[in-house]
Parts: sequence; C-alpha cells; structure tokens
Amino acid sequence: MKISLLALSLIAAPVDADRLDQILAEMEKAGGELETLSADFEQTDYDAILEERELSTGKLYLEMPGRVRWEHVEPAAKVLVVNDKLVRLYNPTAGQVQEFEQKQGSGSGGFNLLVGFGTSSDEIAKNYDASLLEETATSVVLKLVPKPDSPASIFASIELTVDKTTWTPIRSVFHEMNRDHTDIDFANVVLNGKLPDHIFELELPKGVEIIRN
Repeated sequence: MKISLLALSLIAAPVDADRLDQILAEMEKAGGELETLSADFEQTDYDAILEERELSTGKLYLEMPGRVRWEHVEPAAKVLVVNDKLVRLYNPTAGQVQEFEQKQGSGSGGFNLLVGFGTSSDEIAKNYDASLLEETATSVVLKLVPKPDSPASIFASIELTVDKTTWTPIRSVFHEMNRDHTDIDFANVVLNGKLPDHIFELELPKGVEIIRN
C-alpha cells in the first residue's frame, strides 16, 4: 500500500509536537530549580558580508532571577554586569563604563542571549514559534523563531542545543536578519554552585569615565 508524503507528514507532526512539549516541560522544570550558574563560554561572531569570524572567550555568571555577568577575557577584556534593572558595560581599554536601566521585558542587558536558561514554556510560547530540529541520545536542538512583538525580534531565529542531562543550553546560535550570526558554546557548566562574592559588582580603578544613558 502506498502512503502519500502528505499523509506521512500528518502522522509525524503530532509526534513531533508531543515531543517538543515534553522537552519544553523538562527545560521549564530545570529552570524552576535553577538558582545560580557559572560557565566558560566561547563566542564566535560571524560577519556575512566580510565573511570574517571573530572569536572571544570568557566566563558567564548567572543568579536568578535578575543578575548576570558576562566577563570577556580574550582577545579584549570587557565586562557586562546586570544587577536587576541596572546594566553596566565596562571597557577597560577605553577607560569607560556605560550605564543604563533596562526596561521591563526589554530583553536587553545580556539576557536576550540567555534564552533557555530558566525560561518557562509559557514565555517561549509567548515570544517564539518553537520546533524540534534534531534529537540525539545526549542532546536536542530547538529552533526558535521570534514573534514580531517579542523582545528577541532583533533576531531572525535562534537555535539552542540543550543537554538532556541538565536540560540547559550548551550551545546557542543567534541568526540576524542580515545573515550575520553569533554562536556561543558553554563548557564547564556548574549549576547551583556558590558564586564568588561581589561578582555582580564592578570594581573600577580611579579615573574611569562613567557614561549614563
């Protein structure tokens, strides 16, 4: 008996949808248990026009619900710290700190790069059209297409590779409208460990210029 491709797709679709719901439920459960996170990261920024890649490495610290520190080490040091609403970006080379307050739900301040870390399934459903791209024994790959009114709508799409042991992302790829993309790989991830004291504060040398926006 021949079965049309359309019939096969109709049979397969509910299975994929059910599996996606299961995955999002696992991620939501893990997110509900997430208090702190630390990880090494490797970030690759790809320029589609110039066909160039820029690699940077550093450390990420996260404390739920509203504190994050992106600490870039190589090739140039810079630190982004979010402490609730206050966002501070420190550039040691320029000797400057930029400060601003992020608006509610703006997705600014480095949190737009942390989708999947403590994100509820309701938040994902509200802000993205989600689909399951791939599943292996150890991980799943999700594609998130931001909805027009989503804070993440600056991106064309986001791909998350999620570890099936911790149900947190180990790789995030952010595709922009102009075909540029940013790939972030996370390693040495520690969940709910003790973070260094004062990690969400900036210790600034004398003479640093503070620019408030």
